[in-house]
Amino acid sequence: MKLNKRQFLKTMGVGSAMLAAPAIVRAAPISLKLSHYLPPVHQLSGVLDTWAEDLRSQSDGELDIQVFPAGQMGPPPRQYDLARTGVADFAFIFTAFYPGRFPLTDLLSLPFTLVGPDARPRKAADTSWLATSLKSEFVDEYVDSEMLFSINLTATGFFMRDLQVMTPDDLNGLRIRPTSGAVAEQLKAMGASPATIPPTEIADAIAKGVVDGAIFNFEGGRAFQLQQAVRHVSTLAMSSATFAFIANKAMMDGLPAELAALIRDTTGPDAARDIGALYDSSEASGREFMIGEGVEVVDLVDDAADPFRDALKPVREAQLAATRETQPTTDAVVQRIEQLVAEL
Repeated sequence: MKLNKRQFLKTMGVGSAMLAAPAIVRAAPISLKLSHYLPPVHQLSGVLDTWAEDLRSQSDGELDIQVFPAGQMGPPPRQYDLARTGVADFAFIFTAFYPGRFPLTDLLSLPFTLVGPDARPRKAADTSWLATSLKSEFVDEYVDSEMLFSINLTATGFFMRDLQVMTPDDLNGLRIRPTSGAVAEQLKAMGASPATIPPTEIADAIAKGVVDGAIFNFEGGRAFQLQQAVRHVSTLAMSSATFAFIANKAMMDGLPAELAALIRDTTGPDAARDIGALYDSSEASGREFMIGEGVEVVDLVDDAADPFRDALKPVREAQLAATRETQPTTDAVVQRIEQLVAEL
């Protein structure tokens, strides 16, 4: 979804305040690079394009941000290091691509931690606000970088070719593509074998029986054409996926104070909430699309989620124990997550 300038200012909640701000006058533009791996048609790609245009306007051209989409500067797993090392000044990352680097952030993926009432998925608008509100708790994980906003998604499910998953026992002996290492452990606990497959190859792998299915969401399922191979979807908000828009720390520290403030004022928790709402809209339309393509959808909510809760309790405890071994703030972060969930 491409937002025009007026819509973007309204979305970010900075329209009138920023338009009223005094012009920033500098001798020469500061040229910066923004890298991400998403295709230009993705809604976040449009948001980042508009954000760059808006900062250029509000700084009277002193911030000149060039956007490099679709992995032009490097593949998805390299995005974090591009920003950390200063090859790029900004990057959008999927934290699951970096096992061990974000152990506290990974606490958001603990089984059913962010689940909504009646075991339904929470809105990405809410969980993205929550994840971004944990910036101070996660600050040490972003080495040589700064997290500007985070996107967190709980709307996931079992996208299967031949089977409608209704209980954990249905997964026994199957090969399933997970979204992260944490979800891989959850699949193992339910008797499935995780299989690592790039998103672009999932539809073909399911169609050919290389795997029986994948953990996915409707937005991604539509983008990667999973309706070509998937006939059954069982939604279950058992975990979450976390993404982050980050900046190089040295770059931010070296900017004039008013320009760094402009960047931070147009990101943060409120921006994350608004951007998360775009994901909610895409998820809803993706669901309608998949159903329209003949995919049978079942929502594992209320009592239907209980067997999965029971099966994944040992996984939750094991992940907490492993995190406590290296992260002394683990329990404090879990408590803070619970406090923020109560505010939703």
